[in-house]
Amino acid sequence: MNLKKITLTNFRNYEKESLEFGQGIHFIIGSNGEGKTNFLESIYVLALAKSYKTSDLVLIRHQEDFAKVEATVLSQSRLFDLSMIISASGKNAIINKTSQKKLSDYIGHLQIVSFLPEDMNIIKGSPRERRYFFDVYMGQMDKNYISNLGNYKYVLKQRNELLKKMNQPNKEDDLLLDVITEQLAEAARPVVEHRKKFIQEINLFLEKQYHLFSSKNEYYRIQYLPSIETEIEKVMKSKYRTDKMSYTTNFGPHRDDYDFYLNDVMAKDYASGGEQRTLILTLDMALAEMMKDRLKEYPVILLDDVFSELDYEKQNKLIQYLSKIQAQAIITTTSLHELNQDALNNVKVFHVSKGHIQEEKQHGKSSKV
Repeated sequence: MNLKKITLTNFRNYEKESLEFGQGIHFIIGSNGEGKTNFLESIYVLALAKSYKTSDLVLIRHQEDFAKVEATVLSQSRLFDLSMIISASGKNAIINKTSQKKLSDYIGHLQIVSFLPEDMNIIKGSPRERRYFFDVYMGQMDKNYISNLGNYKYVLKQRNELLKKMNQPNKEDDLLLDVITEQLAEAARPVVEHRKKFIQEINLFLEKQYHLFSSKNEYYRIQYLPSIETEIEKVMKSKYRTDKMSYTTNFGPHRDDYDFYLNDVMAKDYASGGEQRTLILTLDMALAEMMKDRLKEYPVILLDDVFSELDYEKQNKLIQYLSKIQAQAIITTTSLHELNQDALNNVKVFHVSKGHIQEEKQHGKSSKV
C-alpha cells in the first residue's frame, strides 16, 4: 500500500501543502516545532478519522473554518482517492468523492502502522491507552470489529444512563436493567473473542521479530486480560449491587487490559526505558507483518522521532529492515547525520520549515513539491 500524493489544507500549521511519494523510505527532516509531527498526524487522521492526541477542532488552522486532508492511495494495483474534512459541524469521510455514512465503511482503506512518542505510555500507562492501541489495529484489519465494538459501546451507554437514574428501587427499572444487561453481554462476546484471537496471533508474529533489534536472548509476549471472559451475562448480573452503587458498569470489555512481558517478567516493572522502546518498535514491525499476512500488502509505516533514543546499531537495523521489506515508510527526524549514509542511497528526503515542505534533490538542491 502506498500514498501517491497527499494534500493538506488548513491542517494545524499547514495552509496548503502537497507532497508526492514513491515506494520505500521517506524522511521528513526539520527542527522541533516546524511541523514534522503535524504532517504525520495528518496521515493518521486520514487513515483513522481521528487524531491520536487531541480533539478534532484543534486540527483546524487558526482562524479557518475547516481542515482537509486528501490523498491518492495505491492498494492492490488500484488507485483511489480519500478525503477527510473536519469542521465545527463534524467530520466528513470521503472515498472517491462519495461521503461515507459509517466510519466502519471508511477505516481500513488506508492501513497504517505508527510509532509515536505517545506510544511509550502504552506499557506503563492506563488500560484505556492499551485498549485504544490494539483497537486501532483490530479495526483496520477487520471492519466487523469496528461495528461490534461500536455496538457494545452503544448498549453500554444505555446501561450507564439507566444506572444513573436508579436512585430508588423500581421494579420497571430492574426489569429494563435485566434486558439491557442481556443485550450488553451479547454485544460483549464478539469483542472479547476477537481480542483473544488477535493477541494469540500477534504473539506468533512477535516471536518471529524477537531478534530484529536485539542481539540478546530476549523475547516478548503480550497477555490479554479480559474483565469477563466466560459466562458474561451471569457475571454482569451478579454485579448489579456494585453497579447500582457506583452508577456505572464496572465489568466488560471497556475494562479489559493487556500486559507486556519481557523474558517472562512484566515490562512495566522491570524493563528500562530503552527496552520498552525496543519492545514497542518490535511490536509495530510485527503488526506490519501481520497486516501483510492478512491483507496481502504492507501498510504505510509512520515513525515519529524514532531515532532519538535508538543506538547506532538499532537505527541501522531499522533502516535495513524497512529497505528489505520495501514498505512505504515515512520517518520524521531532526537530522540524518547520525545514520549510516550507505543505507540512505534510495531514500527520498523532505525538509520542513514553518509549515512548508520541500523535497531535497540529488545534488543538494531543493524545490517545492
